[in-house]
Amino acid sequence: MEYQPDLKRITGEGGVIAAVAPGSIAAEVGLGPGDTLVSVGGLRLRDVIDYRFAIADEQIELVVRRGAEELIIEIEKDPDDELGIEFVEPLFDRLRTCNNKCPFCFLTQMPKGLRKSLYLKDDDYRLGFLYGNFVTFTNLDEEDWQRIETQRLSPQYISVHATDRALRAVLLGKPDVPDVLGQLSRLGRAGIQAHTQIVALPGINDGAVLQRSIAELADAWPVVQTIAVVPVGLTRYRFTGKRPQSIRTAISIHETPEWIDTNWQRQPLWDEAAGAVADLGHCARQIVAADVPMRCYRSDEAARVIELVEQQAAQFRRRHGVGLVYASDEFYLLAGRDLPAAAAYDGMPQYSNGIGMTRDFLDGWARAQRRLPARLAQPAELTLVCATLIAPTLQRVVDRLNRIDGLEARLLPVVNQFFGETVTVSGLLMGQDVVPALRAAGVRRALLPRVMFDHTGQRTIDEYTVERIAAESGASIAVAGEPDEVVRSVRALAAHG
Repeated sequence: MEYQPDLKRITGEGGVIAAVAPGSIAAEVGLGPGDTLVSVGGLRLRDVIDYRFAIADEQIELVVRRGAEELIIEIEKDPDDELGIEFVEPLFDRLRTCNNKCPFCFLTQMPKGLRKSLYLKDDDYRLGFLYGNFVTFTNLDEEDWQRIETQRLSPQYISVHATDRALRAVLLGKPDVPDVLGQLSRLGRAGIQAHTQIVALPGINDGAVLQRSIAELADAWPVVQTIAVVPVGLTRYRFTGKRPQSIRTAISIHETPEWIDTNWQRQPLWDEAAGAVADLGHCARQIVAADVPMRCYRSDEAARVIELVEQQAAQFRRRHGVGLVYASDEFYLLAGRDLPAAAAYDGMPQYSNGIGMTRDFLDGWARAQRRLPARLAQPAELTLVCATLIAPTLQRVVDRLNRIDGLEARLLPVVNQFFGETVTVSGLLMGQDVVPALRAAGVRRALLPRVMFDHTGQRTIDEYTVERIAAESGASIAVAGEPDEVVRSVRALAAHG
């Protein structure tokens, strides 16, 4: 999962300290958890980025709030020395929320009742810089631009979806959007690079439109370092009770009372902006007028996206020495195509966006399986749990495990009942779906995918912990994300039974 900020812990009063490294400068001057660092060298801190810039000096003055007391602490150090502070949240002031109404926004495709942070429409360029969260660059003012340029916040991660400005406006659900190609040009003049993504929708921004978007983004190389093409994700909540199942209907969801006040910058309602739609161009008018339906990709359509991307990548590799554009693993798995070799991913800079994860796992498994034991001292069972999309790939792992004498391994693909069968990735598995699947299959020992838990590794989207899943299923539960972790689990069985 992308990093998700906790608004309750963003006070607007500075950075709350979570931990201080033993023996560090911060420990020496008496700082501790619960203290709030308000400013450094007279600079009031907005986030951890400001903090990093401010402490890069030989002499610094800290203003620290401890309860009702305000302390001033002077420090002399080497400019490169860290203070040893870990903050509760990386943002200290207001989070930048999203002012778009994307028809495929995943947040509007979730039911009520989940934790509040899951409905937070964040679109903060600082989280892009810090964690690789993709943002749209539609909510920046000149002060933001000046900061990005002055502090050289590179790289940035930008959701493009289409370079055609009119079509991009529709895909972001608003009357108009900034010229993303112009924005990339400005980043380039400031020496800042960008990674980009296109969320592709069948029959809307793929085909010739996708080819144009890729070509125009590639023209911005080396400012644009990568272009990811990922398939749209639609849950059953996108369609239930909503007719017609279209872009316009999906945009209107953002205009219901439960969503309209979630944006810090209010946008016109779609009907209020109807007059502006006529100025967006033929492509935008056609999509809105026709109420074009949204749907997930079929296998044959996924194959065509792969072919287009690979053809473009081959040209860019000859021209620039890198592929530049990459189709997500989901496209390959959906199409039943073999994944490219690791070298084709050029270091996997968009790994967290699902670009190269499966190839990395397979190559890691090829190495890790050499450390598997030949036999177990006592017979044992082990079930690998996953979502449906990755199941054929993980079946290879299970087949290899079953060559170990005394081990009975099996695969348990879990259908996502909560979000619907169209959601097939392990990162969106819910505890309430996994538990009954484990019980029904009579599983006694299971390995769950690490990606189904949040970035802390503690809870699923529906608040299930490993301990809760174990208690409710009656199975012994462990978590694995890397091939080495699978091997360690098997070796533990060999050693202890």
